[in-house]
Amino acid sequence: MEVEQLPLDDIMALRLAVLRADTPSSSAHYAEDTDPTAVHLGIRQDGVVVACSTWIVRPFPPNISTPAMQLKGMAVVQHLQSQGLGAVILAAGIQRAIAQSKAIVWARARDSAIAFYQRNGFSVVGDMFVDDATGMPHHLVMLDLTTS
Repeated sequence: MEVEQLPLDDIMALRLAVLRADTPSSSAHYAEDTDPTAVHLGIRQDGVVVACSTWIVRPFPPNISTPAMQLKGMAVVQHLQSQGLGAVILAAGIQRAIAQSKAIVWARARDSAIAFYQRNGFSVVGDMFVDDATGMPHHLVMLDLTTS
């Protein structure tokens, strides 16, 4: 499985199919998608994007003075979930953060994905909130790269 940098248009269908299924939102675009620091990563299988994530240089809300990178829009096609693709694309993004001397990687994680993040070294931070786009409970998660 090779992780590659992809154009935003290449990952949108997967984001929409996975992250907006059974939600009130019909858009999987984020305001940060066009941020100059945004990088879209993906894994293709037979030419089709089956996993994706977006990485943006952005401060971590509780600790805005620490160099940080936010993970957004992570998705794996449903029939390949729980087969390691998420961990592979997560590791690739974390390596980018380390290469850019970031101290923290963070995300707004669906509560249904908290166990995945915890297995990959992330901690849950703060109280539960409901995401406007999905109507689902979320928590902030963060990985301290200075202790990893």
